[in-house]
Amino acid sequence: MSKTAEHIQKLLLKEKKTVSTAESITAGLLQSELASVSGSSKTFKGGITAYKLSVKAKLLNVDIDLAHDTDCVDEEVARQMAIGALKLFESDYAIATCGYAEKYEEQDIKSPFAFYAIADIKQNVIFSTRVELAGKRVEAQKQTAQLALKRFLELLNNN
Repeated sequence: MSKTAEHIQKLLLKEKKTVSTAESITAGLLQSELASVSGSSKTFKGGITAYKLSVKAKLLNVDIDLAHDTDCVDEEVARQMAIGALKLFESDYAIATCGYAEKYEEQDIKSPFAFYAIADIKQNVIFSTRVELAGKRVEAQKQTAQLALKRFLELLNNN
């Protein structure tokens, strides 16, 4: 459990808000962090790990053509995943991630990078970005999750 997740929960409880996740590159790390805090069922509605294009399209309503053209790794894909999680879980906020956790020569990916997006209940994407990652696969996944959670906490603090 991280201090970030604890702070997120405190702020969500104070505001009587909830969060959900849609993950690809982070493979459930956001869910694990958010659910690791005692009493998380009051603020964390749930999450989905969607690796395959068909799952992102079917369950998160990601545009299938965009997903196909970008190999599901694109800022707009992350944005659509966040909106899809809002709808799927009926939460006040959603955090979504997609990216490459390691080199992928078939796609000419020389180093890991990710996109993450955060959306609110009005289905507005309130933040999205691309981040460059370092290290091996698991480290890149952890970095993405940590960066997304820290940014979400900053947004909550500024509300």
